[in-house]
Amino acid sequence: MTHYSFVSQYVDAAIDNLRRHDFLRSPDPDMPVVMRDQDKPAMDDWLSWKPIPSTVTDIDIGDLSVHFRGELPSAYVAFLKYRHFYHLTERGIRFEQHVVGRWKNRIIELFDDYQQHFPSGSHLIPFGTETFMDAGPVCFDFGNRQPDGDCPVVFWDHEWVNSDREIRLLFSSAAKMFESLLFLATATVDFCYHDPDIDNPEALPEKQKLLAEFLAIDAGGAGGPAREYWTCWGVRPEMFA
Repeated sequence: MTHYSFVSQYVDAAIDNLRRHDFLRSPDPDMPVVMRDQDKPAMDDWLSWKPIPSTVTDIDIGDLSVHFRGELPSAYVAFLKYRHFYHLTERGIRFEQHVVGRWKNRIIELFDDYQQHFPSGSHLIPFGTETFMDAGPVCFDFGNRQPDGDCPVVFWDHEWVNSDREIRLLFSSAAKMFESLLFLATATVDFCYHDPDIDNPEALPEKQKLLAEFLAIDAGGAGGPAREYWTCWGVRPEMFA
């Protein structure tokens, strides 16, 4: 399975999850007509939205490459070209809203706004926010390109500025990020939050098994240097040493 397949399957699974819980809603009074789900009534200020095929072009991607001074990872390009959406899953990463007609200006503004905060000499491209700690933006690390053009996925932690924890790893690459997020989106059990002292003893083994499988997907990232991040939410890291 290619990382392009992981991208489309992740987006579809994330949207299916939202649809099942009736979460395809956003308080956006200026929602584009093409994304408004007219078959569902508004709930107070929350309008129903629907995913639509992406209108992103190669020219758009080229514009971003020029502005960011480097090419975006191919898996993320496939992501931008697949669907427009408001929200997806939010385990570790909350992607910027990918709304038709707005998405490019928003991601450029995000990049421009954060350059003054990032460490000198870094080359970070924000594309979302970190969710477990509300630490700051999640970024592609263009300063540590891999031979295939992909790059690590990191987050900037505003509470650790000027320390060795200011920039922390989430995934070893964009491709591994989408493969891992697909696993999270399709898991039948929420294994990110569990505690051996609190959880139902019958449910705990399945959560532990799923977490171990998740960590194994990205042995060089989530299951390696970023292991502490992914195992600290009510989980004892030594259980997976």
